[in-house]
This record gives sequence, C-alpha cells and structure tokens, in this order.
Amino acid sequence: MTGETAAVTIRPAGRSDMAAVAIMAGEFHAFLAAMDHSDPAFDVARTERTLCRFGFGKKPLFSALIAEGSGAPVGYAIYSIGFWADSFQGVVFLTDLFVREAFRSRGIGRRLMGRLAAIGREQGCEIVLWTVWDRNQAAECFYERLGTTPMPDKKLMKWPISPREGLSG
Repeated sequence: MTGETAAVTIRPAGRSDMAAVAIMAGEFHAFLAAMDHSDPAFDVARTERTLCRFGFGKKPLFSALIAEGSGAPVGYAIYSIGFWADSFQGVVFLTDLFVREAFRSRGIGRRLMGRLAAIGREQGCEIVLWTVWDRNQAAECFYERLGTTPMPDKKLMKWPISPREGLSG
C-alpha cells in the first residue's frame, strides 16, 4: 500500500456525512449520465434528505462507509445486510460504490470492498452481491480484477411500490 493510499481512512458514515455522500452521489450520477448522454440533473439537497431519512430513522434501511483523504471525503459505499435465498446465505448487498475521479486507481475501491467483506464476515454473511450497469465498463473491469464472478443467469427486476395499489395479500 502506498503512503498516499494509507493516508486514506475508511470509517462508518454517520448522519453528518450524508451531505458529502449526496454531493459525491451527484458526481457519480453525472459520470453515469455522460455514458448514455442522459440528463445529468441531480438534486443533492433532496438526496441528502432521503439518505438521512432511510439511513438514520427508527429502522435504518442501509449503512454506509466513507473514505477520507486529508480530512476530505473521497469515496463511499452504501450497503445493507440481508439474505440470499438462492444459496441460503447471509449477504452484504452493495447498492452504491463511488470513488472520486482524482482518487481512482489508488486502491480505495478495493479497500472499501475489503471493508464490506469484513463487515459481512462479522455479521455471518458469506457473499457480497451488487449490480453493475452494463455500460459502465470501468466498473466491470474493476470488479473482475477483484476476482468476482458475474451471474449471467440473473436479471435485476424493479417493481415500484405505489402508496395505494398493489397485490392483495
């Protein structure tokens, strides 16, 4: 590990870090929007409120790590602990991983992933799962270098929950 990388610390993110995470999420959104020439508009203030609501309410829905270098945020990971019924294993679901462009290729993403694996071990989990946008070749290459395996037989599905509609149970 280079001295430069060693100077970066990774710690659990708190409510007070959500402003920085929201700003970096906006940077991530702009990075992804540039890949498909979509609208780079992003509401940082709304994102911060949403992160605080879902991450720090009565029943938090996610946890986060923040990477800092020289006292400034340089990256983050957002995750939750769950269960994967395909293999009946505890799982760390990584929902977002971002390292600022000026800090990429310094091992910070690898360290964030390593910390997630350690958290998973502490929680009794056996795997880390996440999605990668099929246009984000840099992310795919990064994860392949970690030794990950894509799941070609899976397709991520999305079903918005309406406040008044849904299936009767």
